[in-house]
Amino acid sequence: MIRAITFDCWNTLIEEDGSRDIQRKEYFASRLKNKGFTVTEEDIERHFSTEAKLFEKFIIDHRKTQNSMARVRTILKLTGLNLTYEEINEAADYCDKIALEFRPPVIAGVKEMLEAFVDKYKMAVICNTGWHSANTVRNLLGDHDLHQYFSQTTFSDEAGVAKPHKQIFEQTLDALGCSLEEAVHIGDSEYSDIVGAKGANMRAILFAGVNEKYKEENTADFTISSYANLAEILEKM
Repeated sequence: MIRAITFDCWNTLIEEDGSRDIQRKEYFASRLKNKGFTVTEEDIERHFSTEAKLFEKFIIDHRKTQNSMARVRTILKLTGLNLTYEEINEAADYCDKIALEFRPPVIAGVKEMLEAFVDKYKMAVICNTGWHSANTVRNLLGDHDLHQYFSQTTFSDEAGVAKPHKQIFEQTLDALGCSLEEAVHIGDSEYSDIVGAKGANMRAILFAGVNEKYKEENTADFTISSYANLAEILEKM
């Protein structure tokens, strides 16, 4: 019997709509041009793509996430751009808090689903941070009026460990007062969410409503593309 549900954040509760990526790329393109660099849109895309791969590799190698400061420093190294300490801090702060200015949308059906479940299940968020800190994501959840549904929010930059490491799932379920076997985790990533949850002896549901990369091939107990039939699935688990 399921007593607790944990959710990934990005592309599970809130959509990665690309708005912040555009702003970050424009931010660095502007600074490169101001420093006399000749830079194309393709150059910026290539640097950010390389940085994203290095960020994912860091998680795999260290089971931790890098914050916006570390990610900014990687971009600077890749582009050859030199900034002062104050400028680096400014860039990191901008990249972190941009989500509060260009707010990504809540995924369709999320609020209705959470409202239906709030009195039946204990619920939490387990989120790997990166460009956005735990504080920024909490503020974003609050801005969207989602924070009220969760009795625990666990973020990798505060927990000191990232999904798929089982410790971040264990910390969260311990805070909820439930065993791992009584819980199900819902997320869009096969590696971080599904492999991580099942490695912690939880059950797992892949949400493929936005990110369809793993829709046809994954190790989840169930795969869903919307939250319409989630209540029925939970009753079967």
